[in-house]
Amino acid sequence: MYSKWNLNQYLTYLLLTLVFLSSWTDINGIYAELPQIVLTQPESWKLGAYLALITNLGNIAPFILVLIKVFYRKHTLNPVPINYIVILIGMLSCFLLIFFWSYTTMIGNEKRSTALLILAFFLSLLDCTSSISFADYIHRFGKEFTSSLFLGESLTAILPSLLAIIQGNGQINCIQSTNETNTTIPVYQTARFSVSIYFLCLFLFLTISFIAFVLLQWTSVAKQIQRITPEISLEPMNTNHQTNKSLTTVSYILLSLGCTYTSSILFGMILSISTYVLMPYGHRIFYLGTIISPWMLTLVWIFGLIKPLISKRYLLILIILGSITFAFSLFVSFKSPCPPWVDTTKGSVLILIIWLSTYILLGYPRLVIANYVRIHSSNGMFWYGVNVQLGALIGSIIAYLLVETFSSFHERLPCEQMTC
Repeated sequence: MYSKWNLNQYLTYLLLTLVFLSSWTDINGIYAELPQIVLTQPESWKLGAYLALITNLGNIAPFILVLIKVFYRKHTLNPVPINYIVILIGMLSCFLLIFFWSYTTMIGNEKRSTALLILAFFLSLLDCTSSISFADYIHRFGKEFTSSLFLGESLTAILPSLLAIIQGNGQINCIQSTNETNTTIPVYQTARFSVSIYFLCLFLFLTISFIAFVLLQWTSVAKQIQRITPEISLEPMNTNHQTNKSLTTVSYILLSLGCTYTSSILFGMILSISTYVLMPYGHRIFYLGTIISPWMLTLVWIFGLIKPLISKRYLLILIILGSITFAFSLFVSFKSPCPPWVDTTKGSVLILIIWLSTYILLGYPRLVIANYVRIHSSNGMFWYGVNVQLGALIGSIIAYLLVETFSSFHERLPCEQMTC
């Protein structure tokens, strides 16, 4: 199918990918930069928990969109002005972070990173909204352009992580303590460039995304694509039977629940427990797991290009397998800091494989579900975005309760020597 495209179609796909890059790049960028930020901020590593809570509060915005959609059914919700607002305010917030990310104020006799937290809240409002508005916007284009949403989504994690690698963020050396306790302590390597330069790069990413959106809206290329491609089949020709594209109400509800469930793990829980799953096997495994995992979503995008639709039976099998690998990761987090096969090569390789495979086994069904619901209804992608955010919210609340409220997990610090 893609081999028959003309230049305009390839350009449109590229521009759409760049637009969707603005979805979560800023918030993911803050999380990727946390090892560098906490070195100077008063909250230290607790800042991550505060950011997670603020990100959840950002779901107020998509909730308002849902209310508008429900109570004003006769009116079509235009995603274009919403996307302009999302990208422009995201650019402004990232620009302000360049200068004020380290600004603190006294609240209750304690210093707080007020500027960072306030700007992160605005970014979360916009990013949570973009999950819905971008999904709704892609429906204006042909079905074969749906995968650009997932490529852009994967890049929102890949680019900040690559930027952090270039910066030298999170690199530590374990050195012998100067006292007589015979312990090792972590020493963070000096970054190649500052946090402000890092946020400047994020601002440039969002600027590129804004330019791409303007080109899509104001050039004739995308308008021609929207006119000539909507009816092109998403699934390659099947000589045996045509793909059953109709969904019953029960199937649609089950697929929506599947989207909510997979999103709750991928965007709500798995990142929150990453420290407790990977760090017991060493800082290198933790570093590899967090750096490589975004690339698994790109692998999911490739699978989506090759096979955009699969049988619902295989969809269920993949979700079950992904649930098993995630359940094992959750088991490891409960056993932290002394999980099975800790401090062994076998354990390190096994946990890394299981960790990365969870992204594929749950990420690919989520992409297939998007293709199914898009075919089913003209509002399918809007409610798909709602289900993604609902799942992320549920997963984040569960993770927050386990980590902060019930203190169910115990972390292993970098370079910490333990006898299990």
